[in-house]
Amino acid sequence: MVGSGLMAGVFGTAFKDDTRNTRLVGVTGGRRASSFAGQNGIEHLATFEEMLARPDIDALVLATPHSTHFPQAVAAAKAGKHVFLEKPMALSVSECRQMVAAARAAKIQMTVGHVTRRMEAPRLAREMMDQGDIGDVRMVQTWRGMTGGLGIPEDENAEKLAVTGRAPGFPPGSWAKDPKEGGHFLNWGSHGCDVTRWYAGADPVLAFAQFTKYHPRETDSQASGMIQYTFANGVLGHIWMTYELPHGALGTRARYLVIGSKAMLDVAAYGQIKRSRADGGWDVVYQSDDFKGPDAGWGYPSPYMRQAFARQIQDLTDAVIGKTPLLVSAEDGLKAVEMVEAGNRSAETNQAVRMPLD
Repeated sequence: MVGSGLMAGVFGTAFKDDTRNTRLVGVTGGRRASSFAGQNGIEHLATFEEMLARPDIDALVLATPHSTHFPQAVAAAKAGKHVFLEKPMALSVSECRQMVAAARAAKIQMTVGHVTRRMEAPRLAREMMDQGDIGDVRMVQTWRGMTGGLGIPEDENAEKLAVTGRAPGFPPGSWAKDPKEGGHFLNWGSHGCDVTRWYAGADPVLAFAQFTKYHPRETDSQASGMIQYTFANGVLGHIWMTYELPHGALGTRARYLVIGSKAMLDVAAYGQIKRSRADGGWDVVYQSDDFKGPDAGWGYPSPYMRQAFARQIQDLTDAVIGKTPLLVSAEDGLKAVEMVEAGNRSAETNQAVRMPLD
């Protein structure tokens, strides 16, 4: 484990309780590494380089800030270690391409933590599409709507609320607010881009985006945004991301609307699928036992979310021992970053941007 923050804790639980053929050996990096090691009964390694040199370590989980992914992943590949990267894969398409090349040269497995593909509701929705249940996919809308803003913490408990997912505001000094970490469309938008492309079933060829902010105290220029994509197969995709709702009442926390030629799917990422009827109504075709509603937070460590994160680790483990191919490849991680980069270029120039990017 490289890193010892929130996501390291999530994956530590997956190793300890929810996966097979895995053993967590050690941790390095972050101010909580020592306590993380004690809580998980593993070694606290002094440096990343020491971890790379250990012959008994086969793979690394990089639960570290975005700006570190590129150098750490390339170094890990050169050391012959398989790599699991928290999203986004890296800061730019250029970095991602070099990481893909390093993984291929070293013949190691490299995957990215696009956990939406491993949540049961989005996964089952994709299965319904593959089976032709809604006909041909024509349009995909991806919604991310929350209250409170990104740079205006709601109260003195903002840090605790941000960690638990009950408030979006990042606490002062958070690394996620540092411009060198790539901006918030990269942070969350990499999830939205991945699932939109996954549901569209093709690569994007055109992007047009606009970002803005509305609250006078908001410090993040990407507090609200709308990004349009056209895919090679003719599917239209739209991502609406805002942290400036007056209150949570739209079921937008993490929601995907898929319009097919026969029917539509309304997917709440954290545990529900509704399918449209010809009379204009909706049927709930899946709902997890711990679903709290479309505006509720991610709910970790609920069984639903624990299962999703554990599946990611199991996916890498199974690929390493040769049982199955990766569900999320390094190339998938690259494509998500490319969609983000195209959106950012479009917003900066106020012009449509063609893909693949140069």
